Amino acid sequence: MIDWQRFKDKVDLNIFKRIFNDCLAVNDEKVLIIGDYGWQNKVLSPILTNAYALAARELNLDYNVIIQNAKVRGDYADEVMVGALKRLPPNSVIVLNISNRIGKLVSIGSSFRKFCHKRNHKFITSSSLGSLSNEGIGHVLRTMDVDYKKMNARGERIKKILDAGREVHISSKIGTDLTMNITGVNSIVNSGKYTAPGAGGNLPAGEVYLYPVKDKVQGQFYIDGSMRLRDKTLLVRNPVKVEVEKGEITNISNHYEGKLLQQTLEWAHRKAKHPWGIRKIAELGIGINPNAKLVGATIIDEKMVGTVHIANGSNAWFGGEIFSIIHLDHVLKNPIVRVDGRLLKII
Repeated sequence: MIDWQRFKDKVDLNIFKRIFNDCLAVNDEKVLIIGDYGWQNKVLSPILTNAYALAARELNLDYNVIIQNAKVRGDYADEVMVGALKRLPPNSVIVLNISNRIGKLVSIGSSFRKFCHKRNHKFITSSSLGSLSNEGIGHVLRTMDVDYKKMNARGERIKKILDAGREVHISSKIGTDLTMNITGVNSIVNSGKYTAPGAGGNLPAGEVYLYPVKDKVQGQFYIDGSMRLRDKTLLVRNPVKVEVEKGEITNISNHYEGKLLQQTLEWAHRKAKHPWGIRKIAELGIGINPNAKLVGATIIDEKMVGTVHIANGSNAWFGGEIFSIIHLDHVLKNPIVRVDGRLLKII
């Protein structure tokens, strides 16, 4: 375990109290706080888990804490954690802080989100924390310490435009030129408002996202922010060109960083029973968190104002038709986004 004394002065428990009160509206529900042990010099998961536990104690909440070993894609979740989820009564609250992935949840279903929705658990998830060193705690806290009401208003304005649109075009000075059909698709605002039973999402929060119409994505995009791989998030130095035809990735840059993405896709193909969804374009997300910066952790990077992220892999868990063992978010800086030919203003 971590030496909490090293970090307690850097952590403002009021941030976590506001999350329990404002984001989750916890009353008399049971609260399960889940973390992992992290890796050497990368223990943000247990740091946050401790902070949530201390905040819960000061608020006199009915809480329990479970710690498991850190997982990468393909690993199984520890039985102690799965058992705690099984025992949790319906209409509870789950706080999940993990270094990479939660692990496979075979005995309770394939999806953590579906489990929460089915049991009416309110939940928040902070994943890929192992991409940051311990000093990255400041980045995480800054992106959590935002005006959630103002961020939600920004997200709802963008959602209204997207929901009425038929086509999104994304371009950039370095060559991105990608068109997505979004006819009839309703976007989702992730602004940290998880107060209804079964509601949940990421913290740090701050994006509006949607799935494009299946097979209706065409063009190319350049990953120049950060790139999600099997076991980490990589800050990109040399932009990675990704070509797309009929909604599927057909070609990737052949330099070092491009090969890393290709290797992740090849790993997924080897592991998947049904690999058809691995290269499918699954998501367009727009960052709306004014405090987020590119730091090399997807959960923060993708929330940054002035970025979009494009994901490949699964989107069935938020309404799409693609099933896959992966969902990889890739962040693009300084995009120009147009909806039905009209410039979309993010700020």
